[in-house]
Amino acid sequence: METKASKVVQFPGAQQKTSRNQSHKITNIDGMKYYSDQQIKLLRRSVRDRAALDIERGQITAIREWMAVDLITSSGLRVSEAANIRCGDLKAGYGESALFVRDGKGAKSRTVQIPDALKRHLKQFVVWKASRGEPTGQDDYLFIGQRGPWTAQAIQFLVKKYLKALGIYENEKAVHALRHSYAVEFYRQERDLRALQKQLGHSSVETTQIYADVTAQDIQKQIRGLWG
Repeated sequence: METKASKVVQFPGAQQKTSRNQSHKITNIDGMKYYSDQQIKLLRRSVRDRAALDIERGQITAIREWMAVDLITSSGLRVSEAANIRCGDLKAGYGESALFVRDGKGAKSRTVQIPDALKRHLKQFVVWKASRGEPTGQDDYLFIGQRGPWTAQAIQFLVKKYLKALGIYENEKAVHALRHSYAVEFYRQERDLRALQKQLGHSSVETTQIYADVTAQDIQKQIRGLWG
């Protein structure tokens, strides 16, 4: 990542071309919609590249949008939880990479572990906010626009905007499908329902069980053409 205040978000050196064939529909298994890993990477790259352009042009909109998309896709937060994140909720001390969710579903708080790349992005985003004269105290909102703190609806709108531009938006489930996508990929890599339950803030592991069922798709890939 850049260390200068005007460039606090890391972007790829060159935009990679991605086939539109990878982004025609989101997957739907037993009524749960989620995006494939290729589609999530496409979304992330698109918003990140737009943020890079805004930095070059001295604009700010996409810088905030990239932070929001990175936050949701890298943590699995609900959109309401993302909108409610405060600058002091980042736990980035030595050996720490986590976010404190103050008011999750059912008014329950929890700690969500995050990757180091997201931790760095969040830290530098806060530095960028401070360089613009925005408040960055413990209780100050991470996302603030001209009309005040961002609402969940504001984040939903920006995600929907990018998904529509990429041709992968479907049935008004844009943001929550990103949470499902995070959960599906987490389980595919770790196969740990208890850890996923804690990350997502589910009160019961039975709720989390749906992501184990999704792996039926993986089985289908393996048995397809098994005997030629």
